Amino acid sequence: MRIKPYSINNVQIEDTIATAPAAPTNATALSSGSGGTGIVGEVDTEDIIIPRLNIVQNVGQMAEMFNAGAVVLNKEVELPTPLELTILTARKQFVENLPFDSEEKPRVFDTLAEVKQAGGTIEWEGNVRPSYNPVLHVQVIFAAPEGFADYALPLDYNGHAYGLAIWTLRGVAYNRAGKNILTAARFSLRDGLVFGKWELTTKKEKFGRNSVVVPVLRNAGRNTPDFVNWVKSIGG
Repeated sequence: MRIKPYSINNVQIEDTIATAPAAPTNATALSSGSGGTGIVGEVDTEDIIIPRLNIVQNVGQMAEMFNAGAVVLNKEVELPTPLELTILTARKQFVENLPFDSEEKPRVFDTLAEVKQAGGTIEWEGNVRPSYNPVLHVQVIFAAPEGFADYALPLDYNGHAYGLAIWTLRGVAYNRAGKNILTAARFSLRDGLVFGKWELTTKKEKFGRNSVVVPVLRNAGRNTPDFVNWVKSIGG
């Protein structure tokens, strides 16, 4: 699957259109079991479709349908912000930078050692951009915003609707939000990302003469043990 990065004044922007490679596959919410679902046969993560969260930029196909800064689910509906969410899994990889119109498939590596072995770089060298960028694939469960009734969300906890989504963070989005997630996993959420509660909004930042929409991900406390147990039971 191909990512099409683009830049404004040498600032790489998160692509809001292309699907990302290798989304997380070890989330509790993706586990399968026969149970009483009526499904017969072997079911794995390749059979499960989870919508994506995208943040709309000033340019691109989605900008024709939504305002810049909108948080959009499945390229279909805007989610009001702040959006309360819990992170289930986060997977860091390194994705090759290719020209926007390239027909090649970007190479994807799990480690920096693999990038270096392939002759790649992740730092600017003078005016030469890095050949690979870090990317964080995040699986989240989010609460339906107050009064939101524009999309049928599949989950219910104590009478409140919840949805699952994949969110891919690269470029500015990785620096603004992805690093917050990785830092929390190292310190405040060492017992598991699922114990953390976050609020997602967006804002515009100036890079040179251009404005870029960036995610703002703020810690909103911890989830209750009952909520965590419910999340862990999804799909079990």
